[in-house]
Order: sequence, then structure tokens, then C-alpha cells
Amino acid sequence: MPTTERNFLLLSLVVSALSGLFLQTDATQISFGACTPQQSDERGQCIHITDCPYLNDLLKVEPKTPAQRTLLSKSQCGLDNRMEGLVNRILVCCPQSRRGGVPEPQPSVAKGDEVQPGNVLPGNDVCGFLLHDRIFGGTNTSLWEFPWMVLLQYKKILADTYSFNCGGALINSRYVLTAGHCLASRDLDQAGVVLHSVRLGEWDTSTDPDCSTQMNGNRICAPKHIDIEVEKGIVHEQFAPASVDQKNDIALVRLKRSVTYTDYVRPICLPSNDMLQNKFVDYGMDVAGWGLTEKMEPSEKKLKIEVTVWNLTRCQEQYNTFFKVKMDDTQLCAGGQAGKDTCGGDSGGPLMVYINTGGRDVFYIAGVTSYGTKPCGLKGWPGVYTRTGAFVNWIQQKLEA
Repeated sequence: MPTTERNFLLLSLVVSALSGLFLQTDATQISFGACTPQQSDERGQCIHITDCPYLNDLLKVEPKTPAQRTLLSKSQCGLDNRMEGLVNRILVCCPQSRRGGVPEPQPSVAKGDEVQPGNVLPGNDVCGFLLHDRIFGGTNTSLWEFPWMVLLQYKKILADTYSFNCGGALINSRYVLTAGHCLASRDLDQAGVVLHSVRLGEWDTSTDPDCSTQMNGNRICAPKHIDIEVEKGIVHEQFAPASVDQKNDIALVRLKRSVTYTDYVRPICLPSNDMLQNKFVDYGMDVAGWGLTEKMEPSEKKLKIEVTVWNLTRCQEQYNTFFKVKMDDTQLCAGGQAGKDTCGGDSGGPLMVYINTGGRDVFYIAGVTSYGTKPCGLKGWPGVYTRTGAFVNWIQQKLEA
């Protein structure tokens, strides 16, 4: 019997035992992405089954017909492992007309001329929020995961060829946060390339559009990726590309036009005021990108790893055994597990921390990938990141409408 069907059969037993009593999820109904409901041509949203009266009521029916069991099984679109109890973890594709009047989430940037100004940072009701069931563990990402991740596309000056050399994170409708060395470095000069555009909404660079098979067997496809040319790059004034310390390794990229937020293109949050002094030592964080794998080839798919933040003094002592670097509070270190590290091509990508804010789990950008050892992924050698909290004021000062 398929796993999803077993889950729903077990749910039926649970429901009978509880005599219809359910532990409700948070009062705020959360969507985990758009989907296509079973037996319906309309748009649907992947939500908790307890938020979908149509399927929630059907779950309580006993005995169920084969058609009802099939509908419940085929409607499952994921599991929310943050919730307690099997019933509360089940996510189903609920038709919009059957959601009890819950409005469908709208893009965070209006269509037409009503676009969000480039000098406005989104609130945490918009940024850092994942519209899907986050995958825990492993290295694969889902189609929706980390929708703020971007690729920086470079053009070879003497030829009409393009390459992805760095990553970054969308922070509002007009700006991407990345590393300073992704805009100014000896490597870029030697390669004869210049930053040309930013790619958003990407998951697998070998396909367009990107498609994935859900738990219920349905195949869903994201919209085509978006390439937007760069209007200008802004490197921190005190970043010295030739410096061994790589301090102030941070930069902004302004896009030529504003971005409309979707399930696949969404900004990450900058650290809030109460987070600025947090050094995040021993926190587990995520890094993701399309950088070099263990085969020393760029990954076609967006991959992720979890890393742990080090004490900065311990990190400097480790690096000073071979390299004479001087770190300070504008930097942080994370990682150090064998085979788990950011690598070539991941530079500029975000170091992401998952924090519960106002009853919602939100991703904040704690750091920007700066440098590490070669080869990557050496045990006991963490990667070094620019600490975003130290540059929030600089970022805000550089934003233009």
C-alpha cells in the first residue's frame, strides 16, 4: 500500500479514537505553495488538512468509499514536521473554493505600476517565509526551497559567453546582497568577465521550466526562471580585494527593474534590531547554492548543507596555524565537518538562520559566504562569512527607490 494511503488510513483510526477532536494549528492559516487539486480544474493551495474543511470533514467519514480514500490519498502534498501529532502534520492540496473563505495569498508586490520601492525592506510577514514543507537533513532542496537564492551571471568581455560565478540573496524588490569579491577581485579580472545579470527563480540550471514530483505523484512545474540585467554594483568602500583578511566582503547589486514576489521568487529577511548583537555561536544554519560538488563540478541543482557556527576566537586560532589572518566581529565562521562546506561558485550566497518570530518561522540572512580553505570541506576548517548584522546600517544607507 502506498505510504500516503497508509497515512490517511492511520489518520482515520486516529480521528475515530479522538471522536473528532483535533489539535488545531496556529490560527494563521499558512500556504505551502500553489498546487492543482484532485477532481478540480481550479487553483489550489497546499495547506494543513485541519485548515481545509472539505477534506478534513471527509477524513472523519466512516466507513469511507474507495473513491473517498483515493481522493484523500491523492490530495496529500506534504508533511509539516514542525507540528505535533500526525493529523496536524498532514498537508493537502485544497481547492480555493473549499477553504472556508480563506483568501488566496497574493504576490507581495502589486502588478502594474504599484511596485515596491527599492529603498523599502519587506517585513517578516513577506521575507524569509517558505511556501512549502521544508526538507530537513540531506543535501537536496525542494522546488520552492530558499526562493531568495540567486545566481550572478557574468559575461566574458571579449566573447559573447556567459557563466555563473557567484551566488547572492534577494533582500527586496530591487536589490541582491552578495560578497564584495563577487564584484571586485583579481580572479574576475584575470578571467576577463564582468557582472551582467542576476538569475532568480532557478532550481535546476539544466532545465527550464523546473519540475518536481510531489508526494501524491502529481508533477508540478515552476514558472521559467527570470534573468534581470544589473543596473549597478555597490561594493563596500573598505573592502580590499587583495587583503588576506577579506574584511568588509559585502556588496549590493541593484537590478534594472523591480521584482514581483511569487512562490519561487521571494526576499530573505535582514537581521532585526534584537538580533544584531547575537554572534550565533553553536547555532545550526543553512547554506545553499550551485557551487562545486565533491566531483569538483558545479551542481546543476540547488543544494544545501547545515553548518554550525564557531566561536570566532577558536576559528582564528585554527586559521592562524597556517594562515596569518586577523578576524573581527564583522565576520563569523561556520562548518568544519568533512565534506560539508561551501565551495567555488557558492561565494556571495547567504548563511541562513531559521528563527521563530511572532509565532512564525522565518529565515534571516546571518552571513554572506566569503572564503574558506582549498580544497573545500576539510574537517576542522570552517568557512568564513561576512556577518550581515554588522552591515545592516550600511545596506539601508545604500538602498535607493
